[in-house]
Amino acid sequence: MTYLSPPLSLVAVIAIFILSCGILILECEGQEPKALPPAGETCNGIFISYDFLTRIKEFPHLKNATAQSWAFNSTATVLNTSKEVVKAWKLFIEFQHDEILVSVSGGNMEEATEFPASVGNGTTFVGASEPDLDSAINTAQDLSQIQAIIQLIGTQFGVKPPTPPLPKTIKLVNDGYSCPKPTTHSE
Repeated sequence: MTYLSPPLSLVAVIAIFILSCGILILECEGQEPKALPPAGETCNGIFISYDFLTRIKEFPHLKNATAQSWAFNSTATVLNTSKEVVKAWKLFIEFQHDEILVSVSGGNMEEATEFPASVGNGTTFVGASEPDLDSAINTAQDLSQIQAIIQLIGTQFGVKPPTPPLPKTIKLVNDGYSCPKPTTHSE
């Protein structure tokens, strides 16, 4: 039986590949979790956001764009960047595309208890297992204690790509807080 050794250049390429994979793994270890958006970094109060993530055309596929349903996935975030604990946070999202929520995690809908839930005119979300948001000072900025991330899965109508199907508005409805008008930006 004869054994042929690979050419030296192939061995060098494999060695470089293995070495570069090791470097990539080392670079990935210990990275910080997803950074806050710039507006969150400069906020000294309660930072709220709504992030549209994905949408998929649902059955039945219709020619009438306004009647076409789309499955969507989004998140809403409430982040306490103040010195005070936010007691029993409440976040209002004014939907505008005949949304029907089929799943919510990280918070509860205040007005509805069963799914699917029609929320086309808006709904208020409240804390699930952690209704209060502690301060960064009290928690060494432990994001699990100072923010709530609400995962929303549902159906909406009539907003085909590339237009992002955003809600009309979002706001914190707790007494003592006033929110400026929301801004829209894309990453």
